[in-house]
Amino acid sequence: MSDLAWLKDQFEVSLKQFVLDRTPESLAGIREMVSYHFGWNDPSSKTGKRLRPMLLLTSSELFGHQPVDLMPAAVAMEVLHNYTLVHDDIEDQGQIRFGRECLWRRYGLAQALNVGDFLSMLAYDIFHEVLSAVDPLDFAKAYSVFRQATLNILRGQYLDIYFETEKSVSVDQYLEMSHLKTSCLISASMRIGAILAGADKATDLSLEEIGEHAGLAFQLQDDYLGIWGDTTSTGKSNLTDLTTRKKTYPILLGLAESLAFKAAWETNPQITPDLARQLAGMLSEARIDEKTNDAVLKHLRVIKEGKERLANSNDNHSTAMWELLNSAFTPTFASTLNPNAPT
Repeated sequence: MSDLAWLKDQFEVSLKQFVLDRTPESLAGIREMVSYHFGWNDPSSKTGKRLRPMLLLTSSELFGHQPVDLMPAAVAMEVLHNYTLVHDDIEDQGQIRFGRECLWRRYGLAQALNVGDFLSMLAYDIFHEVLSAVDPLDFAKAYSVFRQATLNILRGQYLDIYFETEKSVSVDQYLEMSHLKTSCLISASMRIGAILAGADKATDLSLEEIGEHAGLAFQLQDDYLGIWGDTTSTGKSNLTDLTTRKKTYPILLGLAESLAFKAAWETNPQITPDLARQLAGMLSEARIDEKTNDAVLKHLRVIKEGKERLANSNDNHSTAMWELLNSAFTPTFASTLNPNAPT
């Protein structure tokens, strides 16, 4: 059973090595921008959570595989994810990523677009490196999942951008966008690790379901915390989603179910912090906070059931993947997955 801290350290070393080895010194500008984005220019820089590559590595361990053998696939998954982050920041005009200026803000739109494209192709180049360590048929299945996940992310990003200018967006439309943009890559990470470790079709389908529900639970938890989260814990304002008129699950649900919230939202194109507090109160009065919380729990219960099914059909008792999933949720939500977790 892998020690998660050790495995993450190994991954960080591999990520930097694989990326920089494929970015020659003759392309010094690209090396500088890629290194800036990943935080390699400053040892004190923040990095991403690395959830997706770590899920890929630890899902393989469920089936007796040595996670380090699949490091190229995990690196490819993280590089692909970061390609989407670079482009997402441009499309959303994001200002800060990982505690520093977004790549496009630092180097301009054109160069950031080019670096994003570079990372997307680099991800596929690195993914092929795992072929030497696995069965060719398993590689072909995993590659198909990787490719489909990429297409789904692009479809989800299209919907996200499209919804920004749409006056009316339904909750179901939002969930479909979240499924494509968030859930698919989480699901793909878990599936690819298992497939490359030789998991059967039934297991692949179980992990696909678990991953999809995990992705939706992550998104809905984030939406919940965006309005009702403890700012000392989240490090983010719980007014921003409202003041920026962001179309999140509780806001869309409020528009559908609360006449008072809908009237205030539609008659105030500019939302001040004071009005945002009033709107949050209207949502709570309509029990939108409870309904959002219940939506997270619904997805977590599906994950728990899937975990139990896998445990009954698999003699391997590695817990690393489940520990990772637990760590992605607040203690209260994590207790649904693991009753023994502290709350």
